[in-house]
Amino acid sequence: MAMKPVVSRLEEEFGDRVEFRALNIDETSSKEAMAKYKFVGQPQFVVVAPNGEIVASRNGMQTYERLKADIEAALAKR
Repeated sequence: MAMKPVVSRLEEEFGDRVEFRALNIDETSSKEAMAKYKFVGQPQFVVVAPNGEIVASRNGMQTYERLKADIEAALAKR
């Protein structure tokens, strides 16, 4: 996964405050979450605030800075 270094860096920085999940699109157990978060392609990053609000949903390769800003926006909604 080309995004692994970015996600790993975000996990290191926010792992004590944010839950990171990866879905396997081939697994039946992922279908409900994919529908809930309107999955449209790979990779897709969905940032959900603690109140359940979708703060950001981004498709394709993303920068560390963009995803970090999305996570910070979600944390601000606490």
